[in-house]
Amino acid sequence: MTTFPLLALLAACDSPAPAMMGADATRMTVEGVDFTVRVRGSRVEAIRTNMMPNPSIGSVYPRAVQAMEEVSGCRVIEDSLRGDVAVMRADLDCG
Repeated sequence: MTTFPLLALLAACDSPAPAMMGADATRMTVEGVDFTVRVRGSRVEAIRTNMMPNPSIGSVYPRAVQAMEEVSGCRVIEDSLRGDVAVMRADLDCG
């Protein structure tokens, strides 16, 4: 059994955190990076769903923020951003 098919499946996994379960999922691409974004109240979650060679927080972070802001229509509070190159969560300023 090869591990590549399994890795490909895991890379496309976009299961939400428990706090985001039931929230509508919006899929979008920002500069070649695919995300599934969920918004619940003043919280947002972006899950990267495509493979990237050597992803870094510096390359994923601005794209995730853009996806979160476009889907939510709100500004991401940057001090609240947390996560890694696969899953990022943040608080929103919708005022």
